[in-house]
Formats: sequence, C-alpha cells, structure tokens
Amino acid sequence: MKRLVILESIYNAMDAGIFIDMINNLFKVRIDMKITEFLKHLIFGKGYDELTPPQLSQKLEDPDKEMLIIDLRDKYKFRMGHISGAVLHSFDDFLKDVLLYDGYQAYKGDHLVLVCDTGHQSRVAASVLSEERFLKVSSLKRGMRRWNRWEKMVSICKWSKKDTSHINSSCFHMTGFFKSDNK
Repeated sequence: MKRLVILESIYNAMDAGIFIDMINNLFKVRIDMKITEFLKHLIFGKGYDELTPPQLSQKLEDPDKEMLIIDLRDKYKFRMGHISGAVLHSFDDFLKDVLLYDGYQAYKGDHLVLVCDTGHQSRVAASVLSEERFLKVSSLKRGMRRWNRWEKMVSICKWSKKDTSHINSSCFHMTGFFKSDNK
C-alpha cells in the first residue's frame, strides 16, 4: 500500500492540469460571495483538515468512522461519477443553506467531508463551516480529479495474493510508471 501511495503522490505532483481545471471552474460557477471573500477563505482558511484520497479510502473502509460526504459539484458531474455514499449539494446552494438558512445544524458535531472538482471550492466551503463552528470538517485534497486517479490506480494495481507487502510489478507497467521491455 505504501508504494501505491507514493506513486499517487508522484502523479499528483506532476499534475499541472488541475490549475487549468480550477480556472475553468471558477468561471463556470456563479459565486454569490464576493471574489475577495472567496480568495480569503481559499488562501487563509483554517479550522479544517485536508484528506488525500488514500486517507479518505482508509476512513471509508473503517465501519466505526461515520462521516457525511457532501459533493459540491453540479448534477451532471455528480452523475458522471462520485464517491460512494456522497450527497449532492452544489457549491452555491450549499453556502446559501449554511450561511442564510442554518442548514446542516444537525451535523455540527459529525465529520463532514467536502468534495469538488479540484479541491478549491471544498476548501472554501470547509473554511466557512469552521467559521460557523462545525467541529470536524475535511476537504478532499485536489478534489475528484485526484480521487478518480486514485480509484483508477487502485483498480489497476491488484495486490499479490502471495505477498501483500508489495504491488505486483505489472501494476507499474499498467500505470505507465515504468516502460515494459516486452512491448
């Protein structure tokens, strides 16, 4: 598992496309808060954790860890794929519900995990929730883009049934990390 996490971290570090997606998403989403307020929460936000996909996967596998996963994307993207058990609540509507209508008050003591495309909107929403005194808030680091890549790697890289301390060498060939001499 450690090697798979390291491989995922390398892919994440080399992913420049996430910034292009972030800019595109900022232009698509109608933000009711001022852009300066959005940037303040994005840059200086605090009071929440950022979970990587491997960390969230581990938490999802633990039956004792209860959490509510809120997907802040639009309906179309949610239908294209989402984390199992996630609840759809678009970014703008989520902020309105929390700030104007005291939404999610019943979940103030629960663990809330916020998810968006690139991780930026979920960080802003997590910062807002922490300011509203929600106790346990997390944002999925780099959003669904990184989650989808992690899920793909996990599905490709099957653990060896004989020795679970390493990933099959075929995993590295399939993910393109190493070139195969046979091809």
